[in-house]
Amino acid sequence: MAYKIQKKWVKTDPWRGFYQQKYAIIGSSDTGMWSDSPAPSNDVNKELTGFQSFLRTKGIGSKIMNEQSSNVFMAKRWVVVEPSDFKKAKKLAKEYLASQKTSYLHGAD
Repeated sequence: MAYKIQKKWVKTDPWRGFYQQKYAIIGSSDTGMWSDSPAPSNDVNKELTGFQSFLRTKGIGSKIMNEQSSNVFMAKRWVVVEPSDFKKAKKLAKEYLASQKTSYLHGAD
């Protein structure tokens, strides 16, 4: 898959925010592997790759892409699909989030 990097800045308030990939369908914050991390990398990765496995069962390939945020202690991670799969994958993402117990994943709106 060839992914063209296209992203936008999402403001969370006038001073803070994060980058989001254009064809992102699900995301998560990632606060590293420190002992007090609220979103540890290994747990976040497990949920992101679990969602990728779900997409593969539906015939959709994806890639995990990492982006910066205004919080120096947090990265944003996104599951990104090809533009041709975006509409179907977005619907599947909503269904997945509603039916699965996840601690870190959120939609990409």
